[in-house]
Amino acid sequence: MFVMRNGTLEYVKPGGVFRRIRKDAMVETAEITAVYNDPSGIPHVRFDVVFEKPDCASYREGPRVLAVETFFQTFDERVAG
Repeated sequence: MFVMRNGTLEYVKPGGVFRRIRKDAMVETAEITAVYNDPSGIPHVRFDVVFEKPDCASYREGPRVLAVETFFQTFDERVAG
């Protein structure tokens, strides 16, 4: 699936990895497991997320689902894929 992000057309697919760094130094890394349109035609991503914070054990949660637009507002840095 192609989406417009930051004025650039990007290809979004399972296996893509994105992250955000929160103000409390928590790093959230999301790996996309599926991309699909809901019954209304709105594109969504299903993903797992890993939480990491300095001096703490990391942990993984998922699956989670967000609309593609919300996902990219939340996870603004592409890491891989």
